[in-house]
Order: sequence, then structure tokens, then C-alpha cells
Amino acid sequence: MKVNTRVRYGLRAILRIAEGYGGPPVSISTISEEQGISGKYLEQVISPLRRSGLVVSQKGVKGGYVLASDPGDITLWHVIQALDNHPHLVECVDDPATCSRVDGCVAHSVWKLLDARMQEFWRSFTLGELLAAAADGHESPISLEA
Repeated sequence: MKVNTRVRYGLRAILRIAEGYGGPPVSISTISEEQGISGKYLEQVISPLRRSGLVVSQKGVKGGYVLASDPGDITLWHVIQALDNHPHLVECVDDPATCSRVDGCVAHSVWKLLDARMQEFWRSFTLGELLAAAADGHESPISLEA
């Protein structure tokens, strides 16, 4: 699976919004400046986050975006689902009707298993955990050492 630019930038944006959880809204211009992402592109990225109910917009001079729920309740899978129109590895995993060979396809079971494991991985991290790891000076909430 290749994580597309929309997901990468969307995750950076929602993490910045999550940093301010409980405080004033975070503006597009603040995120744009701090993250080095075009404001115009950010608007396109934040729109599906808003439609999915992950962030809420607040209008006005001091408006911007806030998380709709606690950062500990929002998983990376929630963010990916909101931003990626096709978050599955292979189209037949989500919609078996797209492939006439799915019933006799040995590889289909592998794709389903791999897709399930990836979703499990993405669901295992919350925005809150990522922020806590960053606050503790860690790059990641997990150890990559085996």
C-alpha cells in the first residue's frame, strides 16, 4: 500500500489540530505555515475530515478547526478512511464483484488477510498516542526493534 499525499498531509493537519484539543480553533493559515503545505491544498484535505466528522469548523475571525472528539478516540484508520477513496490494497477485497475470478482465486485470501492486518495496524494507533510519543521526545509510539 502506498500512502498518498492526501493522507500524509491530512494526517499532519489533523495532528496539528489535535495538538490544540480543548483550546481555540486552529486556522488553515496556521497549519499551512507550520506544516509547509499550501493553504488551498489544505482546504481540499480538511474538507473530507470535516465531512467524516473528525473535525469541526468554527466560523469567524478567530475561527478554524477543532477535533470533534478526544484525540485518544481517533485512530489512524479513521483518518485514512476519511482521506483515501480506496483504502484497500486490492479492489476485490472491498468489492468481490469487481473480479470474476474471486471465487477460485488463491491470492484473494492472501489479499484479504493482508488487508485485515493492515487495518488492524492502523487501528492500533490513536492521534493521542502519537502526540504523547512526540511530547515524550519519541519519534513513534512503538519500538521498531525486534
